[in-house]
Amino acid sequence: MKKRFFRSIAVLFALLIPLWYVSAPGVNGKEKDTYSISLVQRATVKKARDREVVYEPYQVKKGDYIWKIMRRRGLLEKPNFNELYDEIKKLNPSLTNLDLIHPGETILIPLNIVSAKGYEKGKELDQEPEKELVDLDEADLENYVVKPGDSLTKIIKNKFELPSDFVYEDYLRLVQKFNPALTNPDLIFPNQVIRLPIYSPEMVRMPIREQPEKAAPRKPRPAKGKDTADILSLKKGLKAIFNQMGEEWVDGGEQFIPLKSGGQVNLKADSFPILNLNNGQRIIVDIKNELPEEIGRLIEADWEDYGIVHLAQDDTLKTATGKILSACNYHTVLQSGDYLKVKGDVGITIAGDWAIIPQKGEGDIPERIIALSFIRSPSEQTPQMVKAYLARLGITAVDYPDLLGPESAGADVPAPKEIAIMKEGVDFPLTTLLLDLAGQPFSRTLEIPLYRGEDSGFNVIIKADIFFNRQGQDCIIDFTGLSPHTVSLLRKHRIRVLPLSRDGVPRRITASVLEFLGIPFASKEHRFPVAARPETRNIMLSFSGITFADEEGRMVLATDKSIPEELILFLNKSGYHVLDLTRFER
Repeated sequence: MKKRFFRSIAVLFALLIPLWYVSAPGVNGKEKDTYSISLVQRATVKKARDREVVYEPYQVKKGDYIWKIMRRRGLLEKPNFNELYDEIKKLNPSLTNLDLIHPGETILIPLNIVSAKGYEKGKELDQEPEKELVDLDEADLENYVVKPGDSLTKIIKNKFELPSDFVYEDYLRLVQKFNPALTNPDLIFPNQVIRLPIYSPEMVRMPIREQPEKAAPRKPRPAKGKDTADILSLKKGLKAIFNQMGEEWVDGGEQFIPLKSGGQVNLKADSFPILNLNNGQRIIVDIKNELPEEIGRLIEADWEDYGIVHLAQDDTLKTATGKILSACNYHTVLQSGDYLKVKGDVGITIAGDWAIIPQKGEGDIPERIIALSFIRSPSEQTPQMVKAYLARLGITAVDYPDLLGPESAGADVPAPKEIAIMKEGVDFPLTTLLLDLAGQPFSRTLEIPLYRGEDSGFNVIIKADIFFNRQGQDCIIDFTGLSPHTVSLLRKHRIRVLPLSRDGVPRRITASVLEFLGIPFASKEHRFPVAARPETRNIMLSFSGITFADEEGRMVLATDKSIPEELILFLNKSGYHVLDLTRFER
């Protein structure tokens, strides 16, 4: 009975000591209130063999670390701190990594360990000369490579004999000074390199103090949580470019990347946007070059589909885009001066600052092609009607910035202009149309007398399908098939003859008629740049056909290839009317 009585007294005493501490003057009011409510209402006793552990549940808040939680409860100064720290693992078997706790998670925090036989007088600690850390400028550093299962406090205590309160109050703060990327001391990763100030009993120097930063001629970083105008502009530009390319740019919320060795990497997408590509790759864009190289290597080593792109302070939007494209694992990425060709009724040569095939398609035809160009004026922008046509073929033309604005896509588009063709039932429709375009008057089915003798007793009359006089000379275009002798006779009488009875190909008829009329023309593949940019970074459209100028000086493209309405409109804007020769095919 006496033993049970004293044991109850001991447990009650263990509960009252921290309660008295938080009620004492000098403790911050906010921490005191939180701590006291938590302790009185939620403290619990766990019995195990020859000791009892007093603990409380605690819900993890954002920014919490294990050592920070213990420090708030005054546990760092306790002589049995190591036992309390080890007890956390026993009370929380689901915590495989004490360096990784998450907001909202509930963990058990040991407050005291009481011997079942009552309190024993603790052994007096050996009094050693007080050791102080060297000044920041004079500290010797040692690089330590983190091993699986390591925690920062475990590393420090294994390497240096330091009092627990000194570790958490001073040494950890100094470690963070030399490792600015180490924002969370409870979150370290295997293969990460940490710079540790060397601490030894022989070091008795000045205490830690903040050192004024020496002036350096470098570009200042933005304040934490704030981005400069340049950073905001860079993020906005990259987002617009890759979204136009059909990729997903995520710059909001938080990204959680699990690690195969346990734990995870949490990244705020505002500072580290994630580019989710259609090919399954994920690119982490380190906008402000704040992600340590070792963290990037850790992610890439665990996940083949992740890539890291570190941007430098002097990166422009164009150089940043180039770095990201190089990391995207696309099938083909060509720079300015290289070309991609697409064959068809309309030939397409694709170039830009970059010409990209994200993934290889079936056979020789890629699923998608992207032409990306940086432009400086509206005249350099790809016309909307051309973009619409290319999009139907799986070709995306991305111009940055969009100087015409989104309203240009919905603007009223005029109807495409083609050369009007005569109604059906008209004899020799193509030839008569060409004569009209040339402004040449003519007669159809005309009888021409070659000989009319009064006394000879015979007359010679030739039937001409089309007859006209051009520049003082009579001309006949024959479709019915005059005999060679008749043609020879006509030529003797200085009548020019164009025989077309054996030629039914519209393109050859067009060339023959234009040549007969003496109208200059070009019969070849005609190339048109879509915008006012150098050919090395432009999209070129090629049309097969014959070009000539009509009587009014308008340019005409006579083609036997099918041209979509969008490109007819593009040719109209380029000063050309289209003559569709396919309508004359027999």
